[in-house]
Amino acid sequence: LCSCGNRRPAPSAGQTSPETLAVPDTIPPLKAGVFETGDDVFGEEISLSGDTVKTDDIFRVGVSTMIIRDSVMLVCCNEASPFRFYSLPDLTFTGSSAHKGRGPMEFIRPEIWPYDSPEYLALVSDEAKVDGSLARIRRDGTLEKMPHCIPDRYSGSYSYTRGYAADSQGRIAFVYRSGLYLYDGRDTSVVADSTVKKIADLRLKGQSAGSTMNIGSLGVNFKYQRMVWAYKYKKRVLVCDMEGNVRVIQFKTPDTREAEGAGMDANVTRYWKLYSGKEYFYLLYSGRTPADVVREQERGIYYIYVEQFDWNGNPVKRYHLDNWGFISVDESARTLYFLSNVSEFPFFIYHIL
Repeated sequence: LCSCGNRRPAPSAGQTSPETLAVPDTIPPLKAGVFETGDDVFGEEISLSGDTVKTDDIFRVGVSTMIIRDSVMLVCCNEASPFRFYSLPDLTFTGSSAHKGRGPMEFIRPEIWPYDSPEYLALVSDEAKVDGSLARIRRDGTLEKMPHCIPDRYSGSYSYTRGYAADSQGRIAFVYRSGLYLYDGRDTSVVADSTVKKIADLRLKGQSAGSTMNIGSLGVNFKYQRMVWAYKYKKRVLVCDMEGNVRVIQFKTPDTREAEGAGMDANVTRYWKLYSGKEYFYLLYSGRTPADVVREQERGIYYIYVEQFDWNGNPVKRYHLDNWGFISVDESARTLYFLSNVSEFPFFIYHIL
């Protein structure tokens, strides 16, 4: 199941976890409702400069995703063997796995998603497929089919809104056509139609379930029973518990024209990507149109923001980073690992407060 000729990541058995900070077992109940606020709620913005990790390990970043589990980082990138493994904290490359293609356990446009399990690093979906199939990646890099009985009606057509997260108990949180759902596969005697519960409606006012304006990023914390949707074209964060209580944080932003379909690049990109930590979630924020970003980068100007929230949606801190790309966060080491798609070397390290 791993790419021929590629090194597999070394087994993690016997490795010690770098975690030293205690994560609270519980958090307060979610306060439901709509809350309007401004950027000043974060307090003073924190500007950070990244440390370049100079390495011979150069690869095509593309639109990439990273997941950290203990002392292992998994990167999904735009290579023929798309899953790359690194040991932390020194970011030593230990191997790659999988193939791009149309064969069994091959992927055309793979995406990785969090999987809260001691045996696995991540879930895998393929954006090019609408058959509902999922895979999972073991800690040694091997891939296998992810067993589930989610009914076909939740995967029968392409959805602009999508995302997954799973835990070791057989639960899968997912987004399909602007609905946020929770699949519970713990009781195998339950008929398939009874395994899925709708948790929240993600549609913006006046938008259909298939609207591109509802696009966003999913975050899930099974320990705290929280699910998050951060909107790409609205500075809006929806947080809910797994009972369906919903809190919306709506930031005040200047009025901007919004376009559907082919004109989407004319829209201001708000929340681009989300990273789920154990105690907090982190949102990449642009605040500019793609054309604005390109014009700035042509003049050598690179920056992006990271906004940190607790799992009840309370703003914590806002960082200004001197780069452009994607993030993962090791909360125990207070380290943000940045994957740049505009720099000579792909990896940068930021020390967060």
